[in-house]
Amino acid sequence: MSSSGEFRVKGFSFGPEIFTQGFPGGNGPCRCSSDCCSGGVYADLTERDRILAAKEKIKLQMDETQTRDERLWFDDEVCDDPDFASGRCVGTGVVNEKCVFLDRKGHCSIQLAAVAEGLDRWAWKPLYCILYPIEVSDRVVGFDPMLQGEKPCCTIQRDYEVPLFRACKAELMHLLGDDGYQRLEEHYQGLAKDKSSSNI
Repeated sequence: MSSSGEFRVKGFSFGPEIFTQGFPGGNGPCRCSSDCCSGGVYADLTERDRILAAKEKIKLQMDETQTRDERLWFDDEVCDDPDFASGRCVGTGVVNEKCVFLDRKGHCSIQLAAVAEGLDRWAWKPLYCILYPIEVSDRVVGFDPMLQGEKPCCTIQRDYEVPLFRACKAELMHLLGDDGYQRLEEHYQGLAKDKSSSNI
């Protein structure tokens, strides 16, 4: 806790929906439709460079709907954004109305390449690709509503079986570490206990 009582973990605060909304049974990010990738994504410049360093391995995982010309993989324009580690980011290219790294089955070639090399599935993948539908804005971890109401995998509601933070456990562990995620669990349990007490 900060001095003001705000719940924080490793410099991040959290939108209330992380703990108060979630998914009904059978829905959630594990049912991913890959629609979130249709317009491309943003990557930190260091992530871009890491991907380009592995370009030949990534090309092996691409199909005929993708381009193997790495010059088309990223936009030319670089944007300043303090939410990225280097403070600068760049968008991925869009070919055939989808991110250049998305194959015809909706699978990420970056992730497939890392697994083929015996690495962690997210070893080369940009952070915000990993986290979605979790987003980080101004150090606040929250829900990205881009596909809210359009796709069950990215639609949260107040009547839920699995809270958002548990549905995105692996993603939040990637961001916060095992110990950081455990603090989310403890905070959620505290909220549930407070709610139960208030209903007595």
